Amino acid sequence: MWQLAEAFTVLFLHHRHLGGWRESFELGAAAAAEALVPAAEARLRSLLSRPLMDLGEYDAARRELDTAQACAEVSGDLVVRASVQEFSGRHWDRTDPVRAMEAYRSALDLNTAADEGRGAAIAAYFLGCAQDAAGNPREALDTLRGAHDQLLARKDLRMAARVRVAIGTDHDHLGETDEAVRALREGAAALRDEEATHYEAQALVALADIQERAQGDPQEVRTHLERALEIYEAGGSPRAGELRERLTGGDDVTG
Repeated sequence: MWQLAEAFTVLFLHHRHLGGWRESFELGAAAAAEALVPAAEARLRSLLSRPLMDLGEYDAARRELDTAQACAEVSGDLVVRASVQEFSGRHWDRTDPVRAMEAYRSALDLNTAADEGRGAAIAAYFLGCAQDAAGNPREALDTLRGAHDQLLARKDLRMAARVRVAIGTDHDHLGETDEAVRALREGAAALRDEEATHYEAQALVALADIQERAQGDPQEVRTHLERALEIYEAGGSPRAGELRERLTGGDDVTG
């Protein structure tokens, strides 16, 4: 059961079918605990935190991450410990960017110690996002560019596209609108090619927000939002309601 749940990871990270994701990882984590496989339990409980947060169940996500961290320490696996730190950072992103950065730096250090280059690059990506959230967009841009180069070198096109989207958001915060729009368009297109639809939707909403503020083509803005709505509805995301209201709130897309 726990092996099957782990096999579903790529599907659920790309396509957020939240109910199925939650159920499969709850069953998988319980099976890993029963089988006394702490590394697998740590992975599954940390992954379970993602659908819980998408559903707004932040306290439940925190409990899963606390258990995951204990399991990771028992396992002694540096990569698993790094992964749990990364997921913990995602949880702290909501409320405490400083604590999130500490978790991402820990994940980066653990991956580096384990000679896990891809994991270190991903941790750097999340660190860059947290730096931006903490009000340091120029520092974040340097971190994100380094992560982007490392991921491209490893031919990880999906994660490189996610970093490209973050770079676009960073440019927006620096007031560099043209660079922001270009990066977000490139990132959204690459994510669609990779069938990473959840992240494509995030990129499209960010792109629509910027174009709307810049008084861009209203039809293009609407097209981005309609595509994002289609993705969120397919995955059962609570964000679908927000976008639906935005699209039907008036003659334009600013409802």
